[in-house]
Amino acid sequence: MSPQPSPPVHEPILDTGLVGVSGDPQVLRQQVFLKGEPGAVEPAEGVVVVTNLDSADAPVIAEINRDGSFLAAVDASTDQVLRIQVKQGERRSEPVDLLLAGEPINATQTMLAHLPCLTIEPAAWVVLQAGERDVVVRNTCAEEVSIGAPRLRRGAGPFGVSPAEAFVVPAGESAAVTVRADGEGVEREDVLFLEVTAPEPGRRVLTLTLPD
Repeated sequence: MSPQPSPPVHEPILDTGLVGVSGDPQVLRQQVFLKGEPGAVEPAEGVVVVTNLDSADAPVIAEINRDGSFLAAVDASTDQVLRIQVKQGERRSEPVDLLLAGEPINATQTMLAHLPCLTIEPAAWVVLQAGERDVVVRNTCAEEVSIGAPRLRRGAGPFGVSPAEAFVVPAGESAAVTVRADGEGVEREDVLFLEVTAPEPGRRVLTLTLPD
């Protein structure tokens, strides 16, 4: 008998059309129940990592059920943004950012890319092994783009970034932001913010992870 080919291995997929909020938030400290309906994650295994990008809380980890559903209780409030990423061993889905909407919170909205003429490569997630890696900031806008000093969300991992000060990317040119994992700290992931100050205020967000 000929050996059977192994099934293809693909990155996990998160269907945000099947993700929403469930239940009423608490009054004193709002806790949102982020719910994935059956089929929200394919294949149905691993965990969902939920990070409130507008707080310094540790990410919330929620188990994925056999039908691809999940439920994550996250401290959050209206107009905050939750980053969701499926984690299956060393494989992860591309991060998705959801804006909490309504008062009280009763819905989510997928965040659209800020300033589409500014591209980031990698766009949202950087895996670090040893040494360092450059993130390319490419400006195809008609005018220069100003970016504030890059900053880490928690700073409890071994991650570092340079430059450490604000910088400008001229129109039609590129700049490199170098990320590395050669410092102190026990956490295995963090978030890097690249906050645009001009011509249109906004931010780009990069998840930094180390292998387990």
